[in-house]
Amino acid sequence: MATAVAQVYCGDFAVTAAEEAVQLHGGIGMTWEYPAHLYLKRAKADQIAFGAPGAHRVRLAGLVGLET
Repeated sequence: MATAVAQVYCGDFAVTAAEEAVQLHGGIGMTWEYPAHLYLKRAKADQIAFGAPGAHRVRLAGLVGLET
C-alpha cells in the first residue's frame, strides 16, 4: 500500500517538477548545456516504467476496499 501511495505522489510530482524546471530555464532548459531536459525525459520514462499514477490509484482503491 505504501508503494502505491508513493508512486501516485512521486510520479506526478517528479514530472511536474521537471516540466517547471524546463519552463523556468527557458530555452536553455532544452539544450545540451543544461540537463533539465534529461530530468524531464527520465521522469516521464520512470512514470511509464513504474506505472502511471492512475493505475496505482485504482490498485490502492482496491487495497483499501473502495472499488467502484
